[in-house]
Amino acid sequence: MIFIYKELVKKYINKLSIRDLEKFARMNNINYTKDELIVVYNFILNNYNELLDENINVFLKIRDKISPELYKKLLNLYVEYKQKYL
Repeated sequence: MIFIYKELVKKYINKLSIRDLEKFARMNNINYTKDELIVVYNFILNNYNELLDENINVFLKIRDKISPELYKKLLNLYVEYKQKYL
């Protein structure tokens, strides 16, 4: 089952848009600046393989580029979704 989720993400990642990310953030009550949104968007596009391989340390790449509150929320969401799907 894990393999299926990873393959679905790999197929979808090329279609991910900033609007998709904005919608996801709103659904999860996540606040961000436009600059933070771009940082997170680029982070996902460039690091999704590491995220799928459960490398939480990859988040250190954006730690100093976004607010501490956003960083914490993203980590918490990652852990939540990892437990659910990976």
